Amino acid sequence: MCLLCDREFSTERALLHHCRETTRHCWCERCVRVFPSLPAKAQHLRQSNAHYICQLCAHRPDFISEDELEDHEIDYHHLCVDCGLYHNSKEQLRLHDVDVHNLCVECDEYYSSKNSLRMHQQKHQPRILECYGRRCNQTFKSISGMLIHLESGYCESSSAEDYIHDVARECYQNQKYIMHTLDGGWLYFCSACDKDFRYLSALWQHCEDSLSCSYLLQGQQCLAKLQRYLYRKLR
Repeated sequence: MCLLCDREFSTERALLHHCRETTRHCWCERCVRVFPSLPAKAQHLRQSNAHYICQLCAHRPDFISEDELEDHEIDYHHLCVDCGLYHNSKEQLRLHDVDVHNLCVECDEYYSSKNSLRMHQQKHQPRILECYGRRCNQTFKSISGMLIHLESGYCESSSAEDYIHDVARECYQNQKYIMHTLDGGWLYFCSACDKDFRYLSALWQHCEDSLSCSYLLQGQQCLAKLQRYLYRKLR
């Protein structure tokens, strides 16, 4: 019997057919429930854990789970789930992920900090940096990698640790990255954070990996000038 219409039916199948087709009340197929009016059904859709409706779509698609709704909002409305922000395009969402959530666009992995992302991205760098040493054809991903090679003494140019030290001390910028110790010795140091290092390659790697210190490798900063000086001396 349909209590809303006060009509009896001979079978349950006939009752269900009536509930689905009548215009006198509203039917929810998923929940197998009948409602006396559209507002009553709308309230049910808002409050029920069985309905996950996209409020951004004009046709209000209804999903069977929160995960399905979330996937829809990501794919069609470019939602950042962590921030709760919608974007105008997939490209804008990707730029947001790179800027805010430290996404590596090469492998689609997220990192906890910009510095961690920078360190990770080094593995994606191509080996296109040619060794500064004469007669050496080896290539490297970074300046620090090349300096390790030069300091090792295995470079075809015969450059070694002592020669790299000498060139670094000759450069007129040396007071900005070399410090003298109390025992009469000396060390390299980072003028951005005051950390000290035994090898020039270690100082360079530190600045490559540290976002707050990397500016020393750019433009007219001391290590950028030292890099140009190394190139002239070693070539």
